Amino acid sequence: MPADDALPSAESLRVLDDALVRGVGAITDEALSTRRQHLASISPETAELVDSVAGYLEGGKLLRPRFCFWGGVAALGREPTVEEIDSLARCGAAIELVQAAALMHDDVIDHSPVRRGRPSLHVEAATRHREAGLVGSAEDFGIATAIVQGDLALSWAEQVAAGVRGDLSGTARARDEFDALRTEVMSGQFLDILHQAGGYESSPDAEQAALSVIRWKTVPYTVLRPVRIGAALMGASDAVLGQLSDWAIEVGTAFQLRDDLLSVVGDQDETGKPIGGDIVEGKRTVLLARTESASDDAGRDLLAQVVGNPGATAAQVAEVHELMASTGAVRAVADEIRTRAELGQTLLAEARLGLLGRTGLSQLAELATELSSLRS
Repeated sequence: MPADDALPSAESLRVLDDALVRGVGAITDEALSTRRQHLASISPETAELVDSVAGYLEGGKLLRPRFCFWGGVAALGREPTVEEIDSLARCGAAIELVQAAALMHDDVIDHSPVRRGRPSLHVEAATRHREAGLVGSAEDFGIATAIVQGDLALSWAEQVAAGVRGDLSGTARARDEFDALRTEVMSGQFLDILHQAGGYESSPDAEQAALSVIRWKTVPYTVLRPVRIGAALMGASDAVLGQLSDWAIEVGTAFQLRDDLLSVVGDQDETGKPIGGDIVEGKRTVLLARTESASDDAGRDLLAQVVGNPGATAAQVAEVHELMASTGAVRAVADEIRTRAELGQTLLAEARLGLLGRTGLSQLAELATELSSLRS
């Protein structure tokens, strides 16, 4: 069992977090520089793909690398060494590249025009096509380019992860967790697509289907596998990994439920995406399932007309938002977020982890699930 150390100061947490951020940045820069040299030997045009991926990575909150890092620190029960920080940062950089690949492809799948307050990669590439006067469909070119860039990011994630060094057994177990992360998030992405198409027939109802999508699309690559990667790399026992898993499922689910709410009562400057985008895209969220269940015939008619309708007006989207609030669906989802977040904190307090890492994980969980920033 890790040592029951003294309550860490905010400064000690900040210093370690800064070390992680610097490590992830340096490892990512080195990896992209090496790949740029390789692609430049192919052609100047292919080298530009690296620049585009690098720009896409800018502005990320590094939430997933942070979960990985503090999971490792929690398993250690002490401050990590410089070498351990480097190994955890390398895992974090690999996870961040998987995240980038998933978002690049997700924006294509969802026809999302904006990501992190900037044009999505497929939109940006389509714009370059038009400005350069290239032949063919600019939209098709943009989609194809974003798919290629996502594939590159995923490939580079594998290469960065291969460079992780540590205890032989810990490295192998962390690698297994990284492999599971990639398989699960892609499986969850498929379930999301299937659910939106009305084909997720093995799930008993719309809400359970939406929760299943969260469990396999969001939870594994946002919280569960990152924290298990870091902990496994630092030699965590099966019992500790199990405790972290129970905690991560609650926090990861609350995180995605909160993201669903941000689409309705969020701040576009914070989300970096247009408010109401989930409505126009037809995302089959828990929030939508609860709204449908609590609506009368008129409300369900409104949902049928607007949800998934790219031609829906701002006024129609606002009507759906009002319906979500008036039926109590927004309040119900907010209550569930709070309940899961509180359960997560209880599970974390009971886990056999060092206080330093547990405090870092607790603060991350609060950041990922807090509701105070939502518009009332």
